[in-house]
Amino acid sequence: MRYGFPMQTAMVTAAIRAAHQTHDDGRVFRDPFAEDILGPEAAPLTMGLPGVPGYHMLRLLMPARSRYAEDALAAAVERGCRQLVILGAGLDTFSLRNPYRRLGLCVFEVDRAKAQSDKRRRLLRLGPHLPQGLALVPAEIGGGDLAAALTAAGWRADEPTFFEMLGVAVYLPPATTFDLLRFIAGLPRSGVVLDYAVPPACQSPEGRAVTEATMAETAGGGEPWIGFFEPAALAAELTALGLSELEDLDLQALGRRYLGKSVVGDGEWGQHVISARHPD
Repeated sequence: MRYGFPMQTAMVTAAIRAAHQTHDDGRVFRDPFAEDILGPEAAPLTMGLPGVPGYHMLRLLMPARSRYAEDALAAAVERGCRQLVILGAGLDTFSLRNPYRRLGLCVFEVDRAKAQSDKRRRLLRLGPHLPQGLALVPAEIGGGDLAAALTAAGWRADEPTFFEMLGVAVYLPPATTFDLLRFIAGLPRSGVVLDYAVPPACQSPEGRAVTEATMAETAGGGEPWIGFFEPAALAAELTALGLSELEDLDLQALGRRYLGKSVVGDGEWGQHVISARHPD
C-alpha cells in the first residue's frame, strides 16, 4: 500500500485554522493565509465545521499543534538549523509566512504528486511565483526513497534539518512512522515535532467518544486511522533512536500553555504532540 496525505483532511484542517482566525482572533496561532489558501472553498467548508466530530476541541488542537511546531522550529533556527521538511504538508501556509527567509531557511514540503499539483495551483493563485525558498517535493510518505526525493529538491543530508509531521502518524502503520523517525534520527542535529493518537481503549470515555466518531468520519471518507501510540512506548522508542530531548503535551497541557487553562475535562483525550531532537 502507498501512503499519502489525505486531501479531505487537509481541507478541513485548513478550514479549522481559518475559523480560529475568525472566531478566536487567532490568539493561539496566527495564520493570515489559512482562508486564502482555501480560496472559494473556504466559506462552505467553514460553515460545515460545526458538524465535524469534536469540532470545539479541534479548534484548540489544530492551532495549538501548529503553534507548538513553529515554536520548536524557532528554537531550531536559533541553534543554526536552516532546513525545514514538512511531511504531509497538505495546505500548510508556513512558506507564505516564513519569518526566517532572510536567514536562509529553506522549506521542503513533502506530499503526494496530486496534492502537490493542487498546492502549486493554490499558491500561484496568490502570487506570480512560489514563495522564495520553497520546494514542493512529490513523494509518497512511507512509499519510496524520501532521502532521494528530498536530495533531488536541493535538501542536504549533512546540514541540520527540522522535521514537522502533523496529522500524519494516524494514517500510517506504526512501523512506517518508526521508519520515518529512524531516518530522521540518523541525520546530524535533526529534530522533529509530530502529533499522535493514543489507542481509544486507553482514553477516557469522553475522549474515546470523540475519537471513535472522528475515526468513523474519516474512514467513511476513505481515510482510516490506523496508527496509534502509547506515550511511554513512543518516548522509549525515540530515546532508543538517540532523540533524547523529549517533550510530550496532551490536550490539557496544550491548553494551559497557550490559553492559560485547560479547555477539556480530566483524563486522556487521545491527542498528543511531541518534540524530539538530538541532544546538543
